[in-house]
This record gives sequence, structure tokens and C-alpha cells, in this order.
Amino acid sequence: MKGTKRDGITALVGALVVIIIILLGVAAYALIYPPTSAGSTSTVTTTVTASGAQASAIGKLKVGLILPLPTTDNSWNYNANNAMQTLKSEYGFTLSVVTNIASSTDAAVPAQQWAGQNYNVVIFMGGQYQQEANTFAGQNPNIMSVCVDCTVANYSNVYRIWLDLSGGGFVLGAMAGMISQTHKFGLVGGGDIPSIWEGHEGFIAGVTYTSPVKPTITNTFEAFAWADVSGAQTTATNDYTGGADVVFSSGDGVDVGVLGAAMAQPTTSQVWASNVYTNLTAIKPEVNRVLLGSIVIDYAAPLNKALLDFVANNWHWGYTKVDMASGLERVQPGPNLPANVKAAGLALQNSIVEGSIIISFASTSGGAPYCFVNPSAPSCADTTLTVPSGGGMPTGDMAALFSYLPPVSSLP
Repeated sequence: MKGTKRDGITALVGALVVIIIILLGVAAYALIYPPTSAGSTSTVTTTVTASGAQASAIGKLKVGLILPLPTTDNSWNYNANNAMQTLKSEYGFTLSVVTNIASSTDAAVPAQQWAGQNYNVVIFMGGQYQQEANTFAGQNPNIMSVCVDCTVANYSNVYRIWLDLSGGGFVLGAMAGMISQTHKFGLVGGGDIPSIWEGHEGFIAGVTYTSPVKPTITNTFEAFAWADVSGAQTTATNDYTGGADVVFSSGDGVDVGVLGAAMAQPTTSQVWASNVYTNLTAIKPEVNRVLLGSIVIDYAAPLNKALLDFVANNWHWGYTKVDMASGLERVQPGPNLPANVKAAGLALQNSIVEGSIIISFASTSGGAPYCFVNPSAPSCADTTLTVPSGGGMPTGDMAALFSYLPPVSSLP
């Protein structure tokens, strides 16, 4: 296993290991985590059980699903559609799906059509629909407006499902730092929004944690966002040409472009790429040759919970957080990775699920410093850290607590 940490980074001797990532800066988005309004629900579970009467009630619902891209992306849209089709098969409710709905304004058309047809639930699948999800909710108080990857609920009938990709990004980054030969890494994103940014920062953290030397990192967000397959492929190709041997991708059409770039590289010098939202080995095994791993999201459980909450009349101010700690997010290592790298990634994942490693971000993008990349920045200094004498959670404004991670050499 790759070896020693940077100078000045020491391992804490103790049973539990905690990493606190507090990235400082001006937030580009106002994150509103579970609302403080009375009656709010916090629903994080991988097991959702409906009684016979509830299942019957769900079966009578009319549900609309709005997707930004075609379901052939093998990513965000594929996963959401697959989850809803699975639930439809289970319960028998009416389901309408529209794809290629580019913007919040475009989403208004199918949503209002469904409102006129007495639909009960409209699922806005993406943070780009946040404004319309709230507008629609205000106009249709009896319809549950499910907003996935959204931070704001202005009305009680907006039911949010929030994604946090930081844990998955961290595990993939840690494996990337172990497998890389060049110690150069690229990241390609569709949009610099909170959940995507968290995944990128988690990857940067993981790479810096396990890389035996200071890594070189290029972080790009495509001009035409998640639909920009060609832009993502060009960016990833440039990263590989520039010496990167691992490129992290954060979903949708960007995955298609990055994986296409990886597959087009010569086979004599191994390169790696990743994807988000689906277990790509299961649906597209031809990319296994370059697959570092997949961040797999379980959409069926939170969407099922939303439908169950609706028929149980427990849906106002509804909120579900999907992250690694909840069990709704996991990393599936690529099948061609060395066994020790897979084992190390899965061990870190287990630590996050068990709570012995905590990945947390205090702000969204737009700020500095990024302490995993700039550990010498003043607000990242070890001198600001206070460790309780009896152990436990450290306090202070240390931003990248390498000293609270297990030594890389101790990983399986």
C-alpha cells in the first residue's frame, strides 16, 4: 500500500478516526437543509415498507417524472427512470415520463399538463428545476412537488431529496491516489452546484490523502453542463494527453464523454475514469477496462418513501438526504482494479457508513481556500485545532484534518 503522508501530517493514535472537512468561503448557493417548519420529516432509510392499504393507495396515484436528458445516458436519467419503472411494476400506479426537458421554464409545460389531468405527484429530477418546482407547488397545493437535488422549499408541498456525493467522491479519490502512476488527475463536472461540488471536493480530498506525492489536479465544469458530451470528451482527452491517468466524472452526459475519452486512449499506458449514479459494470461492462469505480445511488428507496409519505399524509416539508452514511450511496470499485486498492476503498466506505470517518462540507463552491489542495493556507493551520483530552470530535477551524485519518499504510 502506498506509504507515508506529507511532512507535518501525523496519525492520531486512537480507536476512532474522524475527518472534518470545513471548506471556507462565500457560498454560491444558500443551502437549506431539513426545514425548520413544523411537521417536517427527515427520512433516511434503505428499507421502505408499505402496508397493504398504503400499497393499494400508492397504486391509485398518478405520477409524472421530468428528466433533463434521455434515459440512455446510463447515469442520472437512466437510474431515475429505472427506479420509477420498478416502483410502477410493484404498485401499479400511473406513470408519465418526459425527457430532454432542459430548463426550469421548460418543465412548466408537462407539469401544468399533469396538474390539469389530476396528477398527485410530480417529480422534478434535478436541481435545475428548483425554481419551477417551487412555483408549481405554490400554484398546486394539493400536488406533491418532489424536487431531487434541490436546496430550497418555499412551500410545504415541496418534498426534497438531497444528494451529497462527498463520501463517494472521497472513496473514489482515495483509490485513485493509490492506483495513479503519474499523480496527475482530472475532474469533469456538468455544473458547479452544491451536490456536484461536494463530490469533486471529496475526490480531491481522497486523492490528496493517499497520493505519496503532492498531486496535480485539474478541475473543469463544462460550459453546456450535463448534456455536454463532446465538451466532456474533449476536456478528458486533454487531461489524459497532459499526463493525467485518472479522470473523475460527475454524471449524466459528462460520464458518456469522459468514459469515451478513456476508452479511446492507448491500452499500453493504463488510464482510469469513473461514473456516478449507476453501477456501470452491470449495464455497460465493456468499459470495465478503464473503470475506476462507480458512485451508485439508490433512487428507488427515497422515491418510494416519498410516495409512501404522500398516501400516509406525512409529506409536508418532506426531506430525505442521500449520502454514503445513509446507505443510499455506495462505491462499486471497478472490477479490474488491484485487489488491495478495492479492499482499501471498501474499508474507507465502511468507516463512513459506520460513522468512524465523517465527511462534511460547511459551504458550497465559490470560496477559498480548498484546504486539501492548499494545506498551508492560514485558516487550514494545525494551530487552530483543539483535540479533547479524552478523545472524540476535535474542534476548531482546521479545514483538512489529515491527522484524523488512519495512516494509508494501515489500510487493507
